[in-house]
Amino acid sequence: MASTRGRVLTLLQDGEVWSGQELARQLNISRTAIWKHIETLKQDGYAIHTIPRKGYQLLEQSDRFDEPAFVSFRKGRFGQVVHAFDQVDTTQRIAHELAQQHVTEGTLVISEEQTSGRGQLGRNWHNPKHVNIAASVILRPELPIRDASKLTLMAASAFARALNNRNIDVTIKWPNDLLMNGKKIGGILTEMQTEGDRIQAVILGFGINVNGEEIPTELAHRATSLYLETETKYHRSEILADLLTELEIEYDQFLESGFAPICTNWMRHAAYLNETVTIHASRTTRTGVMRGISDEGALLLEEEGKIESIYSAEIAVWND
Repeated sequence: MASTRGRVLTLLQDGEVWSGQELARQLNISRTAIWKHIETLKQDGYAIHTIPRKGYQLLEQSDRFDEPAFVSFRKGRFGQVVHAFDQVDTTQRIAHELAQQHVTEGTLVISEEQTSGRGQLGRNWHNPKHVNIAASVILRPELPIRDASKLTLMAASAFARALNNRNIDVTIKWPNDLLMNGKKIGGILTEMQTEGDRIQAVILGFGINVNGEEIPTELAHRATSLYLETETKYHRSEILADLLTELEIEYDQFLESGFAPICTNWMRHAAYLNETVTIHASRTTRTGVMRGISDEGALLLEEEGKIESIYSAEIAVWND
């Protein structure tokens, strides 16, 4: 359920002048309450103009990354409950704590900044303020534990489709990286909470480099942002809403029809498909041709005419 502030902002998104009386009528609250919410939104940085004897007008779409901004773009059931922060160590930690409190599926945690964000193999995730997306969503799938890892591939497939729908040419580096022009723009991290042989919750965390104009020197060879690749600035809340919409579609499809349709869509966006790749696995290095992924989500590596399923490895691209 959106906060009242979020609902006020949603009404103002059309850029028209809204009287306090009409806002109050739409939301079934007093005009005094509307005034208080407007003042709070102004303090939070929203450019709302008060016009005497006429009402309120949102002058421009600011790239806020908080609950009111996201609610104004939200489309589906994922993100109906939002916990927003200005700064956290990781959204994953917050989401883990919320999942243990039995919050509803689709509960979303977002933060303007993460100080200890992490990705695959425990690597740090660079996430400065005001430019990127850092989020975690709580899922409660009725799946065998052995199938939980497929949720990472499902999310990558959904996110690639969401961005490609915006003509942002994104590919997937198995199993959990999103690439543009061979550099990483995003990653996915899934973690489980279990009880016996049952999944209690899956915490699906993700980060997307959106509007960053600079990448730290030590990361410039491997990372980029949507802005650097497209020279376009994006509303992060709008991008997040698109990501969650596609995630919800693929998640429901996965639970209803299994992994096969997810696998098909994943392959459409696969990086290095039918190309020679080097992988690091179990302290060994192997080279072969990537032939896609199996119905179990394993990397299919062809070596000397034989195809083997690789379940845990990393495709070596950036030599670090």
